[in-house]
Amino acid sequence: MDANRSTTPLTAIIRAEIAELSAISFHHYMSLCLYHPEYGYYRSGKTRVGREGDFYTSAYVGEIMGEQLASSILRLTNERFAGSDAVEVVDWGGGTGRLSRAMLDAWSDSGEAGKRFALTVIEGNPEHRQEAGEQLAAYIDAGIARVVGGQLDRLPDWSDRPVVVVANELLDAFPVHRIARRDGRIVEWGVTWDERSESFVSCMLPRSGTNWSAWLEEQGITLLEGQTFEVNPDAAGWIRDLARRTNRALLVLIDYGDEDRELSAPHRMDGTLLCYAKHRAHNDPYILPGEQDLTAHVNFSHMRRAAEQSGWRQIWYGTQKRFLVESGVMDKLAEHRNADPFHPLARRNRAIRQLLLSDNMSELFKVQIFERT
Repeated sequence: MDANRSTTPLTAIIRAEIAELSAISFHHYMSLCLYHPEYGYYRSGKTRVGREGDFYTSAYVGEIMGEQLASSILRLTNERFAGSDAVEVVDWGGGTGRLSRAMLDAWSDSGEAGKRFALTVIEGNPEHRQEAGEQLAAYIDAGIARVVGGQLDRLPDWSDRPVVVVANELLDAFPVHRIARRDGRIVEWGVTWDERSESFVSCMLPRSGTNWSAWLEEQGITLLEGQTFEVNPDAAGWIRDLARRTNRALLVLIDYGDEDRELSAPHRMDGTLLCYAKHRAHNDPYILPGEQDLTAHVNFSHMRRAAEQSGWRQIWYGTQKRFLVESGVMDKLAEHRNADPFHPLARRNRAIRQLLLSDNMSELFKVQIFERT
């Protein structure tokens, strides 16, 4: 991507914070870029997913992922919540509601929507909330679905009823700390302003609020000299907060990432941070702050440890491909002789193949399922 350092309304706000401290942590910089209440990427009111946005999610590849999730959730709730007539499904960070609608359509076809399942979409982006309301209008009118904002202090306590929380590409949207080993020491990356280039640049913080060396030792992670590594304590905290809000619950995480060993391997010397704008990926987080997505791979080892320490138990973990195959997606591939590439069967077959094969994403994406009973 062209290294155009064009300023945005958020630039002056971040510069003011840096002026007070000389530098801020990359975590704080990423938090402002993504979640500043007026100019943050996920708060500005623009559509961020789909053709008009900056990236696609699995919900935009037909209805297959939603259908397979619906059948898996039905099976798991029958096994784990036997005797419960009603289950609330929460699509956290549900975006424009496409995944929720696919799940509700599947449950409606089987007679379970309303009778067995009600669904809540939690979404912080106002434009996405509006689109989700339109996607789910019929179900909202029937009292089966609702769309709400993401303010934690306004969300319900689910401890009195069974709940299933689905987080599809949510955890990668949490801001991360970037740490590194330099001269044998563990240090944290920060962000400062460079007057010469008139742009934000990376720097090393003179001190950090967290003893990252102790954290790495506790997690059993060893970094090589010169290696950078992302840590996502906010995602781990979100999982712990869910444990405090629930008693009988399932948590389904779907995201791209891997385990400690892969994320700290020698070929991962620069970490996994990526930026997305207009469906193009690059690695410069300082271009147009607040107007591009910043993201890093999810560390599923870290999520597992945080979950188990707060009372969750992992019941399934594997690639998206394995999840789809085990949930019966291959049975939906249909033979057809119609040459029309836009025929519904042809489009459905393409969607299945894309989810299973496209650019190895089905291997990069993982599904991790926890329960509390």
